[in-house]
Amino acid sequence: MIYITGDTHRDFQRLYNNPFKKDDMLIILGDAGINYYLNEDDRKVKDQLNKLNIKLFCIQGNHEERPENIATYKEKDMFGGKVFVEDDYPNLIFAKNGEMYNLDGQSVLVIGGAYSIDKNYRLMYGYEWFKDEQLSEDEKEFILNKYAGKHVDIILSHTCPRKYEPTEVFMSGVDQTKVDKSMEDFLDKVEENIDYNKWYCGHYHTEKQIAKIEFMFGRIKVFNKDEFYPKYAENGYEIIRDYCHQEDVMAKDVICCPVCKSQNIVIQKGNGFKINGADYIALICHDCQKIYGFSDVKYYPSCPKEL
Repeated sequence: MIYITGDTHRDFQRLYNNPFKKDDMLIILGDAGINYYLNEDDRKVKDQLNKLNIKLFCIQGNHEERPENIATYKEKDMFGGKVFVEDDYPNLIFAKNGEMYNLDGQSVLVIGGAYSIDKNYRLMYGYEWFKDEQLSEDEKEFILNKYAGKHVDIILSHTCPRKYEPTEVFMSGVDQTKVDKSMEDFLDKVEENIDYNKWYCGHYHTEKQIAKIEFMFGRIKVFNKDEFYPKYAENGYEIIRDYCHQEDVMAKDVICCPVCKSQNIVIQKGNGFKINGADYIALICHDCQKIYGFSDVKYYPSCPKEL
């Protein structure tokens, strides 16, 4: 089975204790956060992810280094296209921009990259920033020349066409006239010139659908199906909304169920205000078989609140 989710930003709580099977794969729509510090810290994250019972198929975001710029990655043939994989971490697969893949019988075009609106802040204070975060003009030209006038089943990108930007979730205090929109303008051309059935993107830390484009963030869906995973309520889990505050659980040294103290849990992410991804909405306890919702979650008006 193939699943899909939005930006993880090095926070993989949504993967832990989920009932994935060995051959399952999860698509991450950019900013996975795996190739971020480019040192031993990254290796520790990869060691942890390599133990999970699932493969990750990662699209390039803007807050991470491209795998082709890292010496340990090798280009390999997979899913009918080229991907980047390290020998030590065969379950961590990185898509190549502009490649067409066959995923679950669907033709899938991958277009990663975006502009970091916090670029100047990152440079000023010494945080990580990656000069290849956006596609080059040559890459854009290659994609349009190769696929214009053709049909693909699904497009996967990090950012979105400019005409579909979710302006309601733009960060306050950011002068949008100074934000580089060249990737979004390019994706407008892609959207106008390539016929497609479905388009998934991340980047904006929101969940919504506009026409055939779906924005994803914290939750997991079955790929190319409009159903969240897992379906806890259908499997007998009771949802208890507004049970406690986030800090009642997340601020402790050991994160566990607030009732039975079990660590056989999943932290459910959703759609909060914080751009760094710390937008936890609930704790799922597999021993209690209950979902304990957090009462202090601040939702955007457009965000559906069901788990």
